[in-house]
Amino acid sequence: MPSAGSSPPNPERIRTQAAEILARDDYDLTVRGHEGTWFVDLLMKLLEWLLIPFRWVFQMTEGLPEVFRWLIILAMIVLLGLLVWHMLASIIRAVRGETGRLQAVKAARRRAVDPEELEQEADAAGRQGDYVTAVRRLFRAAVLRLERSDKRPLRPGTTNRALLRRYGDRPTVGQALGLFVETIDRKWYGNEPCLEADYAACRLAHRDVCLGIEGGTHVQRP
Repeated sequence: MPSAGSSPPNPERIRTQAAEILARDDYDLTVRGHEGTWFVDLLMKLLEWLLIPFRWVFQMTEGLPEVFRWLIILAMIVLLGLLVWHMLASIIRAVRGETGRLQAVKAARRRAVDPEELEQEADAAGRQGDYVTAVRRLFRAAVLRLERSDKRPLRPGTTNRALLRRYGDRPTVGQALGLFVETIDRKWYGNEPCLEADYAACRLAHRDVCLGIEGGTHVQRP
């Protein structure tokens, strides 16, 4: 309470201070928009844009029986749905077609590689002392010869372990490929030194793969 003899507060000043207090954010009772409402607004604008031709047709058909007007709108909706479906189907076919073409190109490139060229590259790398490269070239040559013999190319991205599982029912070929995979894992990925003895063992493994092919053709002599 004000002390005796003091003048009462100015009412105008009280109203001013009250207005300032109520104007603070703590007393703001207005509903604020949530984050992400821009997406809802975009959908609403898109919906309004799509409804424009329907409204226009509905207005242009004013005077016709109501049932005909709604049949026309229904036909437009069906036509729009078919158009959207056709666009999506075309996009999906284009994407799948592009993927198929890329896979066909990769397969063609794999078929274009001559195993004999790889074997010659292996010999050249071996003479230069680059035994790990020689082993990898021989391994690829052996796999290509198996693909040609089986007439069943490997899928792109086939791992070495999947390759071993594929030929696991052919002991000679499976063991030879296993030697290749183990050598590459230790010498290439494991950064162990690849010695001439490793290359010699892989040359014998390559010969075993070739002998395991029906007829025993395309054998590279060690």
